[in-house]
Amino acid sequence: MILWGLLVVKEGQLKITTNPLVWPLLALLIFAVIQSLPLLEGERRAMSYSSYATTQAAIKLFASLCFFLLFATFISTDARRSVAVKVMIAVCVLIALVGIGQSYIGKMIWQRGAYGPFVNRNHFAGFLEMGVGLVGGLIIGRNARREMMAVYLSCALALCAGIVLSASRGGVLALVTEVAFLAIVAIPSFISSRSEVRQKRFGVGFRSAGALLLGIAAILGSLFLVGPEGLVQNITQSQSQAETEYQSSERYSRQEIWSATSRLIRDHPVMGVGLGAYQFAYTHYDKSSGSQRVEQSHNDYLQIIADAGLIGGVSALAFLIILFVRGFSAAQTHDRRRRAIILGALAGCFALAVHSFVEFNLQITSNAQYFLALAALATEDSPQNSQS
Repeated sequence: MILWGLLVVKEGQLKITTNPLVWPLLALLIFAVIQSLPLLEGERRAMSYSSYATTQAAIKLFASLCFFLLFATFISTDARRSVAVKVMIAVCVLIALVGIGQSYIGKMIWQRGAYGPFVNRNHFAGFLEMGVGLVGGLIIGRNARREMMAVYLSCALALCAGIVLSASRGGVLALVTEVAFLAIVAIPSFISSRSEVRQKRFGVGFRSAGALLLGIAAILGSLFLVGPEGLVQNITQSQSQAETEYQSSERYSRQEIWSATSRLIRDHPVMGVGLGAYQFAYTHYDKSSGSQRVEQSHNDYLQIIADAGLIGGVSALAFLIILFVRGFSAAQTHDRRRRAIILGALAGCFALAVHSFVEFNLQITSNAQYFLALAALATEDSPQNSQS
């Protein structure tokens, strides 16, 4: 932001790429500031259960908003978008390879698991599945040279292997739905294209089926590469561990957390308990003896409503509607490279949106920023000059 300010001083003008996704984020930021202000009387002066936590969440949201504006403003040409996509894919592949390497040679120095720089398997998988969307978009777009297609296929295999190796059930589910999404969006609307010739329709259908088979092959190849034991073992251990821990330490499952969150939402339906203050409000609805420390609801949709009430829910819904409506509209371009990037970015956003039903990926800074970068790529403005 400082460098941007210096650029404004140097050029004498402020350039900001207008993107409607800014408005839901800005509305949520303003509401978070209001929640943290001492506007009430009594023991709890602010709307939030913790003014400090809400202030910290507002600062983090402000930083995310600035990041989104920076990305949308300066990654604004075809050349820069291409470079950004390659860098984003490379980062994902690097993290996937680190996770795979940990699984085979890193157990002696890192016992927690094959999650790369992440502590949680689900967040590791969430980061990689967004990269799968970008790679998948470029593959179904068929706009790269053959040697680059081989590179993209190798990247897809590494990313899928990382997700499967993580044994994240939510990650695997998101990966499967992402493959289906890519196959579906590769099929142009037959209803609105009555004038198309049969040969072109057949070609589109053939490519779409190929994309679906390619995704399935990548998943099966990943399973063959890393073995299905990790995923099966994690599912079995998770179920037995949940039963054991429930008896010994009264630790509840996601269903119990969601049930408590639902009661919290019923008591604070409009204003919420304060952005970032969920962990403090949750203690009033926790039926355990306090042995379980719950900081997130493990469902981003429930948590945004719990934190910011109806206003937060409407803002999140508006963000998703604008993202996919504007994204599919932008994908109608005749530029195959641009369309591939847009569809790949939408696929990555879709995968994380699915995963967010059972996790809190959007509360992890790296995953949230990657998601915002994909959102900016998917909702790009009209084509500009392709010079970097």
